[in-house]
Amino acid sequence: MDEKVIIRKLTVEDAESVLSLMYQLDRESKFMLLEPEERTTTLEQQIQIIHSFNDSSNKVIYLLTNDEKAFGFIVGVGNTANRNKHCMSLVIGLLQAVTGQGFGKELVNKLEGWAISHGYSRLELTVMQHNERAKRLYESCGFEVEGLKRHSLVVDGEYVNELYMSKLLTA
Repeated sequence: MDEKVIIRKLTVEDAESVLSLMYQLDRESKFMLLEPEERTTTLEQQIQIIHSFNDSSNKVIYLLTNDEKAFGFIVGVGNTANRNKHCMSLVIGLLQAVTGQGFGKELVNKLEGWAISHGYSRLELTVMQHNERAKRLYESCGFEVEGLKRHSLVVDGEYVNELYMSKLLTA
């Protein structure tokens, strides 16, 4: 990719770009949760979602962008109960055009820094068991498999298992 790509926090001005990214990811990847045409988020709703993230101390979205187009994102959502408020769940999405270029690792590192600075000591996620590329990314970032979530999803009429993965953080 020739364009200058940066990672920064999502802003309201990104609403249209990130919504377009989400719809494109739904179309080009079977590893994301939603199927094509299942997403119904409007631009107005996306703006509200961004406001809710920006007004919160326990969630964040970073965007991979060249300031004209969004290519990927990482979302971190921290728990709020006393017993698990040290844990943050994450979701990452990258367009196929930018995979294999180190951006996934950069996004995870960015979120990890934010999580540590906000008092989190554990990152966690689920990944489809057959998503080898994503598993390699997470393992290269220090995540470990904790368990198997059997028949967790149905993709193309077939049950798919997910792996629970986590990483313990140190400041």
